[in-house]
Amino acid sequence: MLFHKFFNIIILLVIVLLLIQTIECKTVPLKINKNKTPHINLSLQKETSHSLEIARSFLLKTQLPNGSWKNHPAITALVLYSMMIPPSSIVDTQIKKAIQNGLYFIESFVQKDGGIYRKEYRNYITAVCLLALVETNSMKYQSIIANAKKFLIKFQLDEDENIASDHPYYGGIGYGGDDRPDLSNTQLALEAIHAAESYESRLKKVIPQTVSKIEAEEKKYGLHWKKALVFLSRCQNVKTVNNMPYVTDDGGFIYETGTYKEERSHSYGSMTYAGVKSLIYANIDHSDVRIQKAIKWIQNHYTVEENPGFDNTSLFYYYMTFSKCLFTLDEDHIIDPKGIKHNWRKDIIEKLISVQKGDGFWVNPNGRFWENIQELTTAYAVIGIKFALITN
Repeated sequence: MLFHKFFNIIILLVIVLLLIQTIECKTVPLKINKNKTPHINLSLQKETSHSLEIARSFLLKTQLPNGSWKNHPAITALVLYSMMIPPSSIVDTQIKKAIQNGLYFIESFVQKDGGIYRKEYRNYITAVCLLALVETNSMKYQSIIANAKKFLIKFQLDEDENIASDHPYYGGIGYGGDDRPDLSNTQLALEAIHAAESYESRLKKVIPQTVSKIEAEEKKYGLHWKKALVFLSRCQNVKTVNNMPYVTDDGGFIYETGTYKEERSHSYGSMTYAGVKSLIYANIDHSDVRIQKAIKWIQNHYTVEENPGFDNTSLFYYYMTFSKCLFTLDEDHIIDPKGIKHNWRKDIIEKLISVQKGDGFWVNPNGRFWENIQELTTAYAVIGIKFALITN
């Protein structure tokens, strides 16, 4: 009798596991409402479609047999993310296979502490891998996403690392943990955390019984946004919110809280767009002085010809962050000091198409920060184009 009950339980468990496996193989997406109507003319739409098509072909050709790009989890995650964000071609069998193989590669780096990394750059790699996994909208990755989010929050510098709120590093996140934080890593981690929180919010509607667990996590970890705002304020050149000795008052953002490297101790493009995006994720209102001063900086330094204040260094990172920020800001036009109204979507798309190579890739002649790696720079460019194509 006892044996039969045990046998029936085993059979039931096998059936449940088979059902779960079936669901995961289908990777049923959560519902997302996104208006994909581009604010560009039909001719440019066609050029853009061609540009994305040859970029996709390049990326498919350069995927390695193990599912990766350049055998690196972060580069692989950024390529996957660029493929999955709308407008996507996931219905294409070849793309679906490439994405699945890439995801398998990323999964191999999931660690017991919740991070997704190998030895170096723990927070950076976890953040970009988390963005890719969230973009699948699959319940298959629910626990990995939750653990990776907690991992990033854990390494935010605060009282747990004996750093008080008056310390310049407070609320920031660096490459790997307790080291010097910077705005680039912080904004990327905040974007990944924000994406994971949105994913969990959608998950509540799909599986109502997870509500209490998610809400408990939010109560426990919700302070991370308040702490991040402290660090963000110390990276922004606004005297009314930043009392650090190095602050100016131009409204832009710098790389770090201090003057560790003089070349990055002034306001410049990629960091200002990164800072604005992070403020919005932290629910800062558009009327707030921090947003208003930053928008003024963007208006005064609007360009797609360079990373303003940083020349052609991190240029494609700038293009990606430019598009993400203005998409998040929900602005269709930027008016420069001369009163000229710029359609930023058109500007960034035309610029990126104009510098795309014939084989479909992008590359920066200035190879600093890995922008000589074609797969990485191509991912940046594709992300920049796609965020210019979709509207809120």
